[in-house]
Amino acid sequence: MLRFSLILICIMLLSGCWDKKELNEVAVIVGVGIDNEPDGAYKVTAQVIKPTPGGGQQKSSGSEIPTWSLSAKGDTIMEAINNLNKISPRQLYWAHLQIIIFSEATAREGVAPLLSWFERDKDSRAGSYVVVTRGSAESLLNKKVELGNISSKSMVDLLDRAKLRQITASQLKLRVLSTQLITPGIDPVLDVIDPKKIRGKYETYQLTGISVFKDDKMVGFIKDPSSVGTEIAFGQFKNSIIKGVCPKSKKGYFIFQITDFRNKVTPKVHQGDIQIHMNITMEGNLSDQTCPVDLIDSQNLKDIEQQLSANIKKYVQTEFDQAKEWQADIFGIGRELKRYHPKFWDHVGKSKDYLSHVSFRYQFNVNIRRSGLIMEPTTVRQKEMGEK
Repeated sequence: MLRFSLILICIMLLSGCWDKKELNEVAVIVGVGIDNEPDGAYKVTAQVIKPTPGGGQQKSSGSEIPTWSLSAKGDTIMEAINNLNKISPRQLYWAHLQIIIFSEATAREGVAPLLSWFERDKDSRAGSYVVVTRGSAESLLNKKVELGNISSKSMVDLLDRAKLRQITASQLKLRVLSTQLITPGIDPVLDVIDPKKIRGKYETYQLTGISVFKDDKMVGFIKDPSSVGTEIAFGQFKNSIIKGVCPKSKKGYFIFQITDFRNKVTPKVHQGDIQIHMNITMEGNLSDQTCPVDLIDSQNLKDIEQQLSANIKKYVQTEFDQAKEWQADIFGIGRELKRYHPKFWDHVGKSKDYLSHVSFRYQFNVNIRRSGLIMEPTTVRQKEMGEK
């Protein structure tokens, strides 16, 4: 009897899922766009998945869009979201938020005040991507995509699979952006996503470079292919491709696909000058060529390695010089100075003038592992047959 009484008491004290949410009772938000208004207010646009009557995800049929978007304004993000709640027939559910989009105008004003609600709300996701678009964030969310029926999901897929498709992307997420904004000596870069016209109408999305920030305010854009310097500096250049000119050829090209990339960065200070030493290890394959040249010849391989090293230097210097004009430390040089040379950082860290005293030193270890599934491509064999 005593045992039964204890079991009964435990059952009565056990709590259930007090905060559970049924899908047919909530509006699941997958993407949000933030625009600024002429009156100083912010417009928040939320993209919601249309549920089926049974509570699952709405499937697309014909021209029907399986999402619904709603917008509201407020002087703060919280006020705008509260106004969204007033016009939504269902409770807004933020736990599946995958992407936050800032318009260019909003990003130039500063994003730090706009992140507070997303950082504090218990249902918001710190793993959401944060991006910038050159136009309206609301308009970007409402574009219909031909391959993919949910625009937010299409943009997330573009970012998720960027490396596998050899596309340049910083892939910055909310938690990393928040950390960088409060870390001295590093400024963020965010991916730029814009709609892409095909056959005269917008049908898809495109990554068009990066947006550079100084502190929390966007200061400019860097377009591809000059936007890979940060990937190189942070050792994230794996699965990228580099184009070069074929040895002994004036108009033929080769493509080198990187399969492994590592970069050890060490700052050194000498008489006020800052030297950033990059020890780069790079492996990959020769995956394409348009010239009748045997690229795996030892002399040609040496030429290719020199070209690859020269291109890496060019990518880093071009992006650094552009960001330096805006006094933006997107390579995190100040952060490394604080780590390795704290006394020097205490002296120069109050301004971005230290960027004018930065130079780069490189050490390369390039390993071309193979040239693909065949030893000699068709262009080479055609040339050999013609010489016989």
